[in-house]
Amino acid sequence: MSLLQIGKRKKNVPQLRDKVYFSVSSEGYGHSSRALAIARHFKPSDILLASYSYALERIRSYDYPSVEVAQEVKFVGSEGHFDVGKTILNNPARALGLNQIVQEEMDIIKRHGVTLVVADGRIAPVLAAERLDIPCIVLTNQSAFYPFFERDSALVKLFGRSFEWVMKLWLSSAEEILIPDFSPPYTVCLPNLSDNYQVKKRTRFVGPLVAWQADEVQAIAKPSDKPLIVASLGGHEYRRPLFDAIIEAARCMSHLDFMIISSFTTANVPENAQIHPFVKEAAPYFKAADLVITQAGHSTAMELLTLGKPSLIVPDSQQIEQENNASRMLELGVSLTMSYQALSDSSQRALCANIERLLGDPEFETRTREFATMAAEIHGARRAAEHLKEFAHRLSAY
Repeated sequence: MSLLQIGKRKKNVPQLRDKVYFSVSSEGYGHSSRALAIARHFKPSDILLASYSYALERIRSYDYPSVEVAQEVKFVGSEGHFDVGKTILNNPARALGLNQIVQEEMDIIKRHGVTLVVADGRIAPVLAAERLDIPCIVLTNQSAFYPFFERDSALVKLFGRSFEWVMKLWLSSAEEILIPDFSPPYTVCLPNLSDNYQVKKRTRFVGPLVAWQADEVQAIAKPSDKPLIVASLGGHEYRRPLFDAIIEAARCMSHLDFMIISSFTTANVPENAQIHPFVKEAAPYFKAADLVITQAGHSTAMELLTLGKPSLIVPDSQQIEQENNASRMLELGVSLTMSYQALSDSSQRALCANIERLLGDPEFETRTREFATMAAEIHGARRAAEHLKEFAHRLSAY
């Protein structure tokens, strides 16, 4: 039979419906950002997004098909410090309930006819996909995990060795690992990636995954013609010292305007500062900014580089992934970094000095603009979506 004859009989061939299921963590803003970035390149009928807490609320605000899943882990910390030991001790019940969470994921996959699972920051969907013989892709900016534990107590280090082994098995269960970052040598998350061969051979760099194109983002109106500093801090209580330092810096730097995106409040806000407790998207604020102050979350870093914005990075103390991201952004010449210890030792003085340096040196803006150009050329969200579509169809077609 010729190809032409096959084409004429196509109407008699049952049409396959591919369904891509994104199961994403809510422990950090970036997981939902990446899912939303890719989702915009799918028909709503072809995807299903799952999360919990504020990430689920964010997903639902975009009217994507969604379901709620259980939280796997809750992070614990104080005074700018991420506490690995307390996080372990406060999560045993969740660890013991993992099998039930996996079963819930399996039920969702079967009920919705999923043909491809995409897991971002979650273990359960990977295990569920493996049990159901459904292909799974892990989306992550971290594939090395022991560094999280190696600076802690002997007991935490011992746990870390076991956890690293489990996570290697987890990653090896996925067909591919997509890294939402620039390809080497421009990769921000490079120090957080595993050098294990079984992990590396599954790894593919797709470029920054942000939920918009830079030229689509409409900048907010600036309060005045002064340079604008935007600080994005979230609401984790252990970041309060950074919030307080920025408020004090604003008092001393009346020649600048400050916008702080955070759930923190204070009774005496300087006239040149505004606090925004919740915004649907930070990008319009970032685009208006002359400088952004934030912690070293990976997706925030990708947003800043996609928009070409210099930044002052203050990573959560002893959160190794963030500290590594901050070091890389410093090496790449797009940011300056500060520690919570520096904030404690010199209060707002060091913060003010770094702000002035970033605003006064044009090299920071030049370098970030180069990354913005690369991001536009890569178009990571479209690239990732096309790859997932092909993968979902190819593995379900025979």
